[in-house]
Amino acid sequence: MGFFTQLKQSFLDYDSYREFAFQRKTKTFKYFFIIFSLVFLIGGLRFAGELKTGYSNIITTVRYDLPEFSLKNGELTVEGQQPVIMGEGNSAVLVIDTTGKTDESFLDQYVDGVFIFKDKIIIKENPQLRIIKFADLKGLSLDKQKLIELAPMVKWVFVALAFFGYVFGLIWALVTTVILALAGLFINSMMKGRMVYNNLWNMAVYALTFPWLLEMVKNLVYPDLPYFQVVKWSLAIYILYKGIESANRPVVTDEPPRPPEDVVI
Repeated sequence: MGFFTQLKQSFLDYDSYREFAFQRKTKTFKYFFIIFSLVFLIGGLRFAGELKTGYSNIITTVRYDLPEFSLKNGELTVEGQQPVIMGEGNSAVLVIDTTGKTDESFLDQYVDGVFIFKDKIIIKENPQLRIIKFADLKGLSLDKQKLIELAPMVKWVFVALAFFGYVFGLIWALVTTVILALAGLFINSMMKGRMVYNNLWNMAVYALTFPWLLEMVKNLVYPDLPYFQVVKWSLAIYILYKGIESANRPVVTDEPPRPPEDVVI
């Protein structure tokens, strides 16, 4: 049974779960790896587009909007009129003022923000504040030209984040199959079925296929859809229930029963 046939039958043909339950675990894991990779890559297209836009915005901001500055010996100097305020609405803001004319209370009107002073940076992540003192950054020397030269490295930071996101997502998806298989043990026990955990893990992977596909579409169209996790798990448990029911059902053939060999007719 090929990959796309398995994918289709995972939610269109519950009788296939009899075969899924007793197939080799390596075949199930191969299917799991392929379906997760496809869902991650396709579902991540929107995120990749947002990262690309964010990267372009960072390069533009550093090159054209950021004033000339120099950080040396734990002290920041900035050329031009201050304060420099960059932000939209009251959600987030970046403030630069090394003159001391503006204090940190300016951040009170924003949910999140960064305030750069002469000797420190205050980062507001509502409601917490973090302070980074330039004196603690021993040996750091930076100016606008160096920052422009370093800006392309941000792209590799995004690549690294995507890689770690894939690895973390793969591990979490595997944990999800384990949790669903444990729920399958309870369902199987209630049915007085003959499935063991290995059978149920095989079936759990296929039962999650359709919920994963829905999650992929959700990530592309409406990432903040409320209560999606409730829908996802309810659907996965229902599909697993139908699969267990089918796998435990006795096999019925159209052939009439054969008489015992020692009976003469």
